[in-house]
Amino acid sequence: MKKFIEYLLGVFLVLLVIIVAIVAESILSLDPDSTYELRGRYKESSDGETYLVIEDDNGGQCGPLLVDEKEWSHGLNKKGRVAPGEHSIKCGAGMDVIIKEGATYYFDYWGP
Repeated sequence: MKKFIEYLLGVFLVLLVIIVAIVAESILSLDPDSTYELRGRYKESSDGETYLVIEDDNGGQCGPLLVDEKEWSHGLNKKGRVAPGEHSIKCGAGMDVIIKEGATYYFDYWGP
């Protein structure tokens, strides 16, 4: 019985180390200059212009990416200049984001 408890404790410790490593990696990969919110993150743009970067295409099986009802010509992970303010992003589902003037907004979450 003692060996079984030691075995369970060892398994628990290994799992704990794995969880801590995953959490530490996700925290360390955050951009310290960005402000994070539900749909993505934003940070001050290097040239003072306002940009949108779409980093997720909602699975890629939803047709073209639409921003404000127009096809997004910049593709994934490429920044495109937009006006500051509220924008609608659609690909199957639709989401609204508010982009501040002089910021680059990185959109990456379609979920609820």
